[in-house]
Amino acid sequence: MTEQRENSTDSGPAAWTALGAASRERADAFLAEQTVLARLQADDLRREDRVRHWSLRVRHISDVMKLIFELTLAAFAVVVIVALASAIWSAAHDDSVVIDAFRVPTDMAQRGMSGDVVASQLLDRLAQLQAQTDSSRAPGTYGSDWGSEIKVEIPNTGVSIGEAYRYLAGWLGHQTHISGEVWRTEKGIALTVRTSSNASLGFEGRERDLGALLERAAESVYGQTQPYRYAVYLTVHGRGAEEERILRNLAVDGPKSERPWAYTLWAFSATNVGDGAEALRRAREAVALAPDLPLALIDLAGLEAWAGHDEQELRVSRATRRALDGSGAHLIIPRAAAVIGIQCDANIVEEVGDFGEVVAQYEKLASVADFEGSRSVALSMGAADSAIGHDVAHSQKLLGTARDANQVASAITGYGWQLPNFRFAQFEQFVAIDDWESARMDIEAALETRAAATPAGRAFLRAEAWPWLALAEAKTGDVSAAWREISTTPLDCYLCLRVRGQIDSLQKNWNGAAYWFARAVAVGPSPPFAYADWAAMFLRKGDADAAIVMLKVAHERGPHFADPLEMWGEALIAKNRSDLALAKFEEANKYAPNWGRLHVKWSEALFYSGRKDEARKQFAAAAGLDLSVAEKAELARMSHG
Repeated sequence: MTEQRENSTDSGPAAWTALGAASRERADAFLAEQTVLARLQADDLRREDRVRHWSLRVRHISDVMKLIFELTLAAFAVVVIVALASAIWSAAHDDSVVIDAFRVPTDMAQRGMSGDVVASQLLDRLAQLQAQTDSSRAPGTYGSDWGSEIKVEIPNTGVSIGEAYRYLAGWLGHQTHISGEVWRTEKGIALTVRTSSNASLGFEGRERDLGALLERAAESVYGQTQPYRYAVYLTVHGRGAEEERILRNLAVDGPKSERPWAYTLWAFSATNVGDGAEALRRAREAVALAPDLPLALIDLAGLEAWAGHDEQELRVSRATRRALDGSGAHLIIPRAAAVIGIQCDANIVEEVGDFGEVVAQYEKLASVADFEGSRSVALSMGAADSAIGHDVAHSQKLLGTARDANQVASAITGYGWQLPNFRFAQFEQFVAIDDWESARMDIEAALETRAAATPAGRAFLRAEAWPWLALAEAKTGDVSAAWREISTTPLDCYLCLRVRGQIDSLQKNWNGAAYWFARAVAVGPSPPFAYADWAAMFLRKGDADAAIVMLKVAHERGPHFADPLEMWGEALIAKNRSDLALAKFEEANKYAPNWGRLHVKWSEALFYSGRKDEARKQFAAAAGLDLSVAEKAELARMSHG
């Protein structure tokens, strides 16, 4: 009983009480046993703790490995899904041209002209056609755009990733598949080419003519599958009859998306035969079908200018700029957009008489990547507008650059459809210094060129050159010839009406001149030129007050046009208000700083205002600039006066 009691209370307060009553030896023995027991328990706990920590570590590593495995599986699945989705998307948007190996006679294949070789030769010819077609049209606007993807495919045996994609693209995409065969006939060989859903094309000839047959086949395939691009190709290569047929079909009966493009290009087919009215009709139809198409708009602006419709050119040029700044920008390639944007900006400022800005725009155009002869046009146009803006020296420099680079000739003959953009720079240089004898000889020489004798040239010159010839004839005293010439020009032509008024003004037929200037203002209310012509008539008549009224209107229409400001100063001098004229001359100088006549008249106003030192400075400035014979004489008189 005593032993049981001790065991039952060995860890409680009673055990410690018994231990206090026990002998020293028994107490020491008891404590030793307890110490051993505690150590054993501690060692056991340490072992259990190490095992538990190892188990936790193993479990953690297992969890991490499991997570990595799951993430790897998930990543692999994502990659597979993305790759599959990408393949499906790519296949669904695959518009490439795939040429299958042709079937050829066995003996031809044995001599090296196998089916894949024939397919490769057709590919080379199609790629060459594509490379020779420089179109401003953005690839995304085509119903079926080849882009640069033309390839030969030889089917593999078995199943591969390439074969799987091929089947997927054939199922979902819009590939153009070309296939065919070569076989022998009694007279030589025959070549048949098939393109997707189009009718087969057949060609026959001698075996040694296979290359020529493939050339014809390539053009036919290109015409079937890319009619607009093929029309551009035919235009560049001067094959007008074929181009006319394709564009007519495309414009009249083609898909809705193709019609505005076809009408735009078709308009220039009409210019090539000298039918300006039909060209305008087609160009206007293109704009009606696609009001935000920049190419249609800028071409219409050019044709309106060709016809002498300055008001319409200004309106359409502004519409072109809006289209480029808005939804139409994506419809043409960036290189074309850059050229068209600068050209329409030049058109706009030219029609309001800001010739300094016009020249700046054309110099900018000459510096960007060339597109369809844009650089040569920029040089010749810049030279002409610089002369009109009374900077003859700069005009001569630009024209010299154009001639040195042989650009003017290419602008006329190499890109005949750009004749509406052509200006007579040398003629304008003679006009700027009032040398009408030289100007007349120059315009007559221009009218004798080969370009002027073409149907397109004759149609263009009717409103763009004949009026200038008539004015030159009137200025050189041949008034009868002037009236004969100007009577052949259209009555809706802004320049033609202005020249009629100027001829009457030279004859002092003031009522007749006013009649023609009024008609010019009616057909072109926005440009300032007819108002300035009318004011010049009043100055010649001696009515300075009426001239100033008209000059105010001209200045409102063209705030940066120097001519109305300079004439305003002359009108004020005529009214003995040279003090007020100074401000007009100073403002005109902002826009035409190298105008000799301006500095002559400015010095005159300074002299009459008693500011002789400043007058001498203007004399010196004028002496270093281009002057007419009369202006040189006036300068000499005043410098000695």
